[in-house]
Amino acid sequence: MLHRGPMALALAVSLAVPALRPWATTAGTQVPAASPAKGSAPEGTYDKWAWFADTYWIVPEAGIYSIYHPLGTAEFVVARGQTVFHVTDYFNGYFTGTVVVKLTGALVPTCQYMLGQVTPQKRVYLTMYDVATGVVTNTPLGHMVKKHGRWTMVNQMTGPAAGGTLSHWAYMVQSKPGDASFTSLPFAGESIPTFLAGCPPGPTIRLPD
Repeated sequence: MLHRGPMALALAVSLAVPALRPWATTAGTQVPAASPAKGSAPEGTYDKWAWFADTYWIVPEAGIYSIYHPLGTAEFVVARGQTVFHVTDYFNGYFTGTVVVKLTGALVPTCQYMLGQVTPQKRVYLTMYDVATGVVTNTPLGHMVKKHGRWTMVNQMTGPAAGGTLSHWAYMVQSKPGDASFTSLPFAGESIPTFLAGCPPGPTIRLPD
């Protein structure tokens, strides 16, 4: 049986992002979160994963568990949560999007922007950014693997959280309108639009003029 005490609630609350602004700060410059792309894609770009654009990726029931480690202790505590990626743009193996995470029973959202890279070898490299500050918050690694004939994004990460670290891995799966998971996410019990509603839309990729 999982223990969900005050520490678990504190973890969810402490991960909440301050009041959101529709831009991220990078090296002191305000960068629009979803500025329209310009120009056209050069010839010879790598489009194998172009179908990523405007897709949703979720954590299935088997992957909702993670491990929280409070620094300075010998404790490793099971936490539960849901993560949703909305991929908003793709170019040449790069993709951008928004990442929303809700942990424990409080379901307090954290909002991040994402820049991903997917290689011809099916390796996935992700960089997560705080939507309010533009600071890098995590750099998960993954791999595209087919399960039951469908692509899954097997991601793993360990990052700072609430005075400790949170470690998580999952076979993230695509969810589409009409799927049961699109209407009621595992653990969260919310629809994907409701789950994402408290965070800004993901950014696009600006092409050369």
